[in-house]
Amino acid sequence: MKTKNILWLFVSLFLLAVPAVQTFASGNEVEIVLMEVSGFLPGNDPLGNPMQEGDTPPQPGDFSATIDGSTLEITSGTNATQLIVFDDLGTPVINRQFVGGTIEQISVPGFYSLEIQSGSLTLVGAFEVQ
Repeated sequence: MKTKNILWLFVSLFLLAVPAVQTFASGNEVEIVLMEVSGFLPGNDPLGNPMQEGDTPPQPGDFSATIDGSTLEITSGTNATQLIVFDDLGTPVINRQFVGGTIEQISVPGFYSLEIQSGSLTLVGAFEVQ
């Protein structure tokens, strides 16, 4: 429970420190900045290791997240990945496992944060749906 509270503190500070990604009715796809969570601070290799070989654990660069209007798209490698999307009150609105990628619809405008978990890697990001 303490780890979740610390994670929410980090996400809240992230939302205050980084301008929210805004999407407009024109349907422009916008990349969501993903940051690795390692203890209390973002990891020291946010782009991952492009030269990885063999059965290496997932790297941050293996994942991407975009928002286009109300459509959230997450892509990952071939590892099982857990996606959790929270509204601005910290309530989970999406919680699902996928492999390779997922497309989710978010119908309620507002500020959201997301958490992507794969193996021991956890990435967080924030975005806005208008």
